[in-house]
Amino acid sequence: MFDKSPEMQEKIRKLAIKLVKHYRGKGPEYVIIKIEDELITITIKGILSNLSEILVEEGDADKVKDYWKILKPYLENQYAEEIYETIGRNFEYTWQINNLESANRTIVIFLNLIVYGSIEKKDV
Repeated sequence: MFDKSPEMQEKIRKLAIKLVKHYRGKGPEYVIIKIEDELITITIKGILSNLSEILVEEGDADKVKDYWKILKPYLENQYAEEIYETIGRNFEYTWQINNLESANRTIVIFLNLIVYGSIEKKDV
């Protein structure tokens, strides 16, 4: 069972803020952490840099999506080890951007914790 304590939620929240600050130059408006069994859901509002905000406002959200395709592997390389150290488990993740073209845009990251089955040693 994964640690669902408020302390663990705060560690994950601080890491999400750090990641957004690295990209955006300032922290997000809010970060909500939800832990259910082996799934951690991180919802972040206030995710775009000033340049990305301008591009979206000017109707060029596709350029922002292209920018994320380049940025995503960079952020993965920078933070994958730190995420592992924070949660103490291997994980897979998916993410989605909701309402990119509105002021209510959020990014939602789903960390799926990898559960290894126990192996019982049997004497033969």
